[in-house]
Amino acid sequence: MDVLSTTKDAIELVALLYERYSDYKESDKTIKSIYTRLDGVQVRLELFEEYIFTAKSNLHFRQVRILLKSLENITDILHELLERLPTSINVSKKIAWAAWGKRGVGRLLSDLATWDEETYRTIFTLDMLCQIRGHDSLYQRLFDTGDRSLTATWSLSRRIHSSDDALPISPISLSDIDITYESSTNLSDRFLSTLDSRLVYLEAHYVTNSEKSQKQAIERIAGVFRSPDLPSMHLLSCLGFAENYLPLERCFLVYQIPEPDAEIGKAEGVPTLASALDREVRMSLEDRFRVATEITMAVMEIHAAGWVHKNIRSDNILLFIDEGKKGTKRDARIGTAYLVGFEAARPQVQASDQRPESDLVKRRYHHPERQGGQDTMVEKFDIRYDMYSLGAVLIEIGYRKTLRRIFAARGNQQEEPLPGETEENHKRLVDYGHRLGDKMGSKYANAALTCLTKSTQKGKTTDVLREEFYDDVLLPLKQIFEGFKVKASK
Repeated sequence: MDVLSTTKDAIELVALLYERYSDYKESDKTIKSIYTRLDGVQVRLELFEEYIFTAKSNLHFRQVRILLKSLENITDILHELLERLPTSINVSKKIAWAAWGKRGVGRLLSDLATWDEETYRTIFTLDMLCQIRGHDSLYQRLFDTGDRSLTATWSLSRRIHSSDDALPISPISLSDIDITYESSTNLSDRFLSTLDSRLVYLEAHYVTNSEKSQKQAIERIAGVFRSPDLPSMHLLSCLGFAENYLPLERCFLVYQIPEPDAEIGKAEGVPTLASALDREVRMSLEDRFRVATEITMAVMEIHAAGWVHKNIRSDNILLFIDEGKKGTKRDARIGTAYLVGFEAARPQVQASDQRPESDLVKRRYHHPERQGGQDTMVEKFDIRYDMYSLGAVLIEIGYRKTLRRIFAARGNQQEEPLPGETEENHKRLVDYGHRLGDKMGSKYANAALTCLTKSTQKGKTTDVLREEFYDDVLLPLKQIFEGFKVKASK
């Protein structure tokens, strides 16, 4: 079976269904829902078509098999949908539709939603967005169908892989930023401020000896993250960069805080997940699952756009919190979680710094292959290492304490790891994961363990890792959180 011709046949089926269902959509809500869903099906099939055409003969057998399975599923659904409606409308057929046809279409609507979810995974697993990122018409189709997550990822991917000349450069003067509690000559590495009445988050990026290439790299990050779509990916939109090269040889990227989160509480310092855990903020179980899901989504979408983060830890998760009045016994009001700390991020295909992390606290989050002494070299960074670090954060959320506290009772406090310490650190985190079920449930525990264990298995391709990451980490977390939303709506 030819995968390209199968895709074309499915697209023609959608067109035929549009024509058939257009006569019914204004008179029935179920049909109207089907009609809306078909728009999303069509744009995904167009993505398949363009991806297959772009890849041409370079598609591997496994990629073809994944695509054909998805196409077979949707073709079966589309054929059944076509059979559910008569070719002409009259009174008797409308009565028959109300009696039996509508029930079947309602079930097919659910089948379409399931296929939609599976296709979301396929798009990321096969790296479709990176392959066809220059296709403006498909980008517009995604935007028009309201698929904000895929739209944002597509947009980010295009900017990541664009030339420097194509990226917007937006210098901002530090004098325009309201710095009320620090002098401009003694700024922290990260802080909150205001710019044109908007709450902003500033993050320092260091430059060695004012090197031009490093400045260009920082300007590129500012351009890549300059998009209003990013908050849907749990990332912050960058407004530009502010130079402060003397005397500390650095500049600041300026990120805008979305309005709903800017209104939650008055933060002292930068509000992070780590600071909330260290202060033992009362967080509901629902909010803990939500934060875990949001950060997992951010990691998956960063990978889908072709980047690795390299610095995932609870200190790099921005989280605005309103704890209420002092002494309140209620759970705190928790805002949206955003992944920050992109000073070490880079495209996955780019060369990687192979020097190990010397900071003890940060090293706890690192994959065993990325730990080591100052005189040793570590493995080149790939998405497995981000997965491992995310697993460590999931452990923190589950136990409501940071790795700093988890490892405080014992362990080496020196910069150089002792013999066997790396293996011991890994074993300890995995042991915590195995005991997590009674606190967060087996699904959550398995998601954390997947990050910690499957990321340490060698020989897996990026496609396989992405599929496992979606199936065994993000999807279970989303299911747990969606369950809370269903209960709340009853």
